[in-house]
Amino acid sequence: MFSLGKRPFKKIAGKIHLWLGLPTGLVVFIVALTGCLYCFQEEIKSLYDDYQYVQAREASFIPPSEAHEIAGEVLPGRHVHSVIYGDKNEALEVVYYEAEPEFYQKAYLNPFTGGLIKVVDLESGFFHFILEGHIHLWMGEFGRQLIGYSTLIFLVILVTGLILWWPRNKKVARKKVRFSWSDRTRWKRKNYDLHNILGFYASLIALVVAITGLSIAFNWFSEGVHTLTGGEKQTQFSLPQNVSDQEERIQSGKPIDVIWQQMMQEYPQAPSVEMHYPPTEDHTIYAYVKFSEGTYWDSDFRYFDARTLEEIEPDHIYGKLEQASIADNIQRMNYDIHVGAIGGIAGKIIVFLSSLIVGSLPVTGFIIWWGRRKKSSVQLKRKNVRNPEMDAAA
Repeated sequence: MFSLGKRPFKKIAGKIHLWLGLPTGLVVFIVALTGCLYCFQEEIKSLYDDYQYVQAREASFIPPSEAHEIAGEVLPGRHVHSVIYGDKNEALEVVYYEAEPEFYQKAYLNPFTGGLIKVVDLESGFFHFILEGHIHLWMGEFGRQLIGYSTLIFLVILVTGLILWWPRNKKVARKKVRFSWSDRTRWKRKNYDLHNILGFYASLIALVVAITGLSIAFNWFSEGVHTLTGGEKQTQFSLPQNVSDQEERIQSGKPIDVIWQQMMQEYPQAPSVEMHYPPTEDHTIYAYVKFSEGTYWDSDFRYFDARTLEEIEPDHIYGKLEQASIADNIQRMNYDIHVGAIGGIAGKIIVFLSSLIVGSLPVTGFIIWWGRRKKSSVQLKRKNVRNPEMDAAA
């Protein structure tokens, strides 16, 4: 059995670390850098999003059915996906979404009058460009797969990197966790320390971010994690269908307006309530209620028969928060953990710094490899140069 202190094992780990790191380095660099840039997109957008706010007043919001009619006039022929109700000083957000070809826009309305404030294209702009790079490498489905498998390889690189870092004793360990630079320290040594020491400090957070990223990238991975943590439900979201017959209808009122009123009464303190319009007459009305700003896991997902208003329990993890198991919540937290939002602004800063360090590792690692390669080449040339005195003696 190998020990971390035995050189043969470290030599094998070094080879794996090198030959997996070289081909995936550019992908890791792009994903980490775009992750850094996207990390605080909500905070940055809040600096110039005046169109999302209105003058608060003591009046009733327009109901979802009316918002739907207005949305149809704003962008005729487009599918109205949902409408988001916030506080009395927040604009109503009407979401348009179509999968093929992808169409994703929002219309901001005055929640009291229904007047149009602004239409925003969510498929354009700087942060959308950054997100496309982070998820698809700007290469569509092929890029998404490339990032997914590169992240799997990155997990191996992280483990082999820790094996290479692992010190022989406490005395060596102290040198491997702090910078001991002086005016005489050469830049090659500084580069090595940046790769070695910073890589160690970022490794734990990078490991968590990589695992949560894999859960987003691969269904089989998220289902595997859910099963290992004791989960029994499906991890993929799906909209339930109605359970009633076509002839069964409620006697009065528009179904989505009735459900909306119920949600507003049940959740008076909720930061937002999002009502989803059924995509077909066979699908349920879906209400998404957030319990806090900045995170998504601590929410209620409610589904109602669009004809009888009977509540329907889903067969996946996205239901009521109080009914979620520990395994369900781990999966529901996945995105919030991935971006650091689970820890508030402090969590985002930690993930930002960790991603910044991870983005630097392929650069510092390549410099280390290139320097050793040149050194080996020079040594080989010197070895092959014949000594004139030895030739004369011969």
